[in-house]
Amino acid sequence: MNADVPLGIIFGECLVDDFGAVQRLGGAPFNVAQHLHALGVASVFVSRVGRDASGQRILQHMQDWGMSADAVTEDALLPTGRVRVTADADQGHRFEILPHQAYDAIGMPSSVIAPIPWLYHGSLALREDGPSRATWRQLRAHAQWRFVDINLRDPWWNPELLAEVIRGSSILKCNVEELEQIMRTYELSPASTLREAMQVVARHFDVQAVLLTRGAAGAAYGDGTNFYEAEAASTVIQDTVGAGDAFAAGWLWSLFRGDAIARRLQRAGELAAAICALSGAIPDQPEFYQTIMARWAKED
Repeated sequence: MNADVPLGIIFGECLVDDFGAVQRLGGAPFNVAQHLHALGVASVFVSRVGRDASGQRILQHMQDWGMSADAVTEDALLPTGRVRVTADADQGHRFEILPHQAYDAIGMPSSVIAPIPWLYHGSLALREDGPSRATWRQLRAHAQWRFVDINLRDPWWNPELLAEVIRGSSILKCNVEELEQIMRTYELSPASTLREAMQVVARHFDVQAVLLTRGAAGAAYGDGTNFYEAEAASTVIQDTVGAGDAFAAGWLWSLFRGDAIARRLQRAGELAAAICALSGAIPDQPEFYQTIMARWAKED
């Protein structure tokens, strides 16, 4: 593990992506936690599972990979999160996110000590006005730096909540469709360029920087002063589930290494492309990461 990176917190859902014949572990925060762990960046993963077979599978997986599950609690009533995933000709995949899951009731772990050097979270686990949202507010209050990776799945968000989630974040990550949704929802000033649109959103929500994924068109980063664009890394696509989570993890890993912005975009895109070549959001074997790390080491 990279001992130079302060121990931060990844907060949010862990769940099972149900493809019908196949069930795979997922949830953006869970995916990011595994990616970073395998790349050498430890974190405290704060989540909740049910006392069921899926929950035990997640906990066993974390143990097998050497990830700490100390801040993953078990719920006696609510089931482990599940998402039904079906192929969609227009969007690649369609997600049916089930209500009232264990990740809606994440409590504040006693092991968390303030201040929190960095905090990663999304928006899905905050959909209900309950324990998870209350815990997130406590974590946010103590976080020195915050990476927000929104996931706008209808009907699990609303403008008031989304504004609270985004406002004041250090990095706002979204895809181009979500950027357009934000512009429409809050009736922000029209923008003639991608850079201008990102700046408009950043100013409105007092965000330090916007990190944008654009699918086959690549990615972009803007922080008010700097603006960078990057082409998508070439790959043979098996499916795109989890690509954005891999992008976030690759960006964070590269950021923690002290890489320049252009290199961060490159590394993030390469990790996302490698995930797209697999079925599911996370690899089954550590060799996946060893291969990527070996290639990156040769390029440094």
